[in-house]
Amino acid sequence: MKSIETICRVQVGCGPHNILPDWWNVDIRPFPGIDQVMDVTQPWPFQDLEYIYGEHFLEHLSLEGAVAFLNHAWNSLRPGGIIRLSTPSLEWVLSTHFDLSESNLDKRVNSTFAINRAFHGWGHQFLYSKEMLASLLENLGWQNIEFCEYGKSNHPALVGLERHKGYVVTQGYPNVWIVEATRSQSRSSEKIESYHNFIKTSYIRYVNSGH
Repeated sequence: MKSIETICRVQVGCGPHNILPDWWNVDIRPFPGIDQVMDVTQPWPFQDLEYIYGEHFLEHLSLEGAVAFLNHAWNSLRPGGIIRLSTPSLEWVLSTHFDLSESNLDKRVNSTFAINRAFHGWGHQFLYSKEMLASLLENLGWQNIEFCEYGKSNHPALVGLERHKGYVVTQGYPNVWIVEATRSQSRSSEKIESYHNFIKTSYIRYVNSGH
């Protein structure tokens, strides 16, 4: 029997179909089979975790929510603990969903729908470029940031976890970024505050404004 007192691996945003054995599976919705209903943008009840995993999860959070999630994840991992996340690749979406050279009117209209689906469909709130994802992690105190191939990892516990099918690479870009990062020993609260102010002035204040 799994027990919250003894868990060392947490999967966030598991949904009803991606329950992992030997992991503590959490979601904000009370799906059958999950271990705990939990809002991961709020403080977590865990300490000294070894691994955190989230597949096609980060894009469903606002950018502010993603910052809160990564901060709480950092606080809940032991130093040296690993987080592994997968999220749609902004580069892949831009390179495959809208062809500026296309002259067919219907295709351009359909492409307009397609690229907006990628940004706003399925509950998506924010899509990440490789550089943005690395910047977010590094500025929030994560280290050893490494982008991985589908199902592959240098950590045995993180091998073969991905369940979403259809992983492809087009024009050099994967359709999904899969990234691992290590919880550092310590981090600078001043650096975190500075970065939070940066994303507020660069993005969040525009999203929150009416016009």
